Amino acid sequence: MKINNHRSSGRLLAAKLLNSLDSPIPCRLESTTVAQPPSAPERRYLGAGLLLAVCGILMSGHVHAATVSGGALVLNLNRDVLIASVDVNDYPDTPTADFPICCRPSIYLEEFYDASAASKTFVQLRDGNAPDLYDLVSDEIPATGLQFSVNGLSPIVNPGGRQNRNTNFAFEPGNLFGTASGSIGLGGVMRFRVDVEPPTNRVLLGDMTLEYDPALEAATPGRSGWVITNHIGFDAGGFELFDVTTAIVGDTLSLNGNLGLGWGFDHLGARDARLRDTRIGTFSFQTTVVSGELPAAVPVPMTVWLFASGLAGLVLNGRSKREIV
Repeated sequence: MKINNHRSSGRLLAAKLLNSLDSPIPCRLESTTVAQPPSAPERRYLGAGLLLAVCGILMSGHVHAATVSGGALVLNLNRDVLIASVDVNDYPDTPTADFPICCRPSIYLEEFYDASAASKTFVQLRDGNAPDLYDLVSDEIPATGLQFSVNGLSPIVNPGGRQNRNTNFAFEPGNLFGTASGSIGLGGVMRFRVDVEPPTNRVLLGDMTLEYDPALEAATPGRSGWVITNHIGFDAGGFELFDVTTAIVGDTLSLNGNLGLGWGFDHLGARDARLRDTRIGTFSFQTTVVSGELPAAVPVPMTVWLFASGLAGLVLNGRSKREIV
């Protein structure tokens, strides 16, 4: 799939036309060469061409690129590695007279809300389906096969405390890593229990985005430029992605690789594990590549269009009034 860049070609055409306006058209009069101004038809031709060239430059605010639509990110967390990576252990792992609940891990997944829960508030996600404030192993759910659907392009109206993001990812399919910008919105929220005093022993991770930052590529062995960012509660690194295979086959973009801890887990005592690039699971991502004209970040004001057309008229009018040298 080829994406044409109209910005440089528009500027080149404008430069050529401006040069042609300044270049005299020679003619022979009694063996003497004099400079003649462009004829009326020539002026009309040059004026139309100049105006089209200027408009082409301004229209470069809209570029033909690709984005993505549909599909999902699937996370598979390794429970035992995640528990070993998080260094919080405020309560004993064996029962006591004062605290008879036994053998609580440092962290585990208690609840998962997929994209269908987009209308739930932050408080509903935190408190829903929680029979108690204590970490009971019986509350744990599997941390594999967690599916986060790709959000659409339209802006999202969030309920209280939510930060679900729309997709504004754009790239040229022939140069994904060199042109990627924006982010892919992902619908879904995880709720973890950690081994600290209730009621602050619930941690939400979700309303995430998948992004590409070339500066992160190969920053450490196996590190990719792809990163998953948490937005619910506060913006923080959710997961760093390692050993990633990225492929575009037909109209399908896919990524596969290993999960690492983002810096958002540091407050749970996971900083050391993060700095060791500990792999805590795997992920897969698949979506459909769609092409189209995406609006630029800053639209061209109407006054600029009027200025451009006026400029072309002034240039041609000035040329018509010059005398023969």
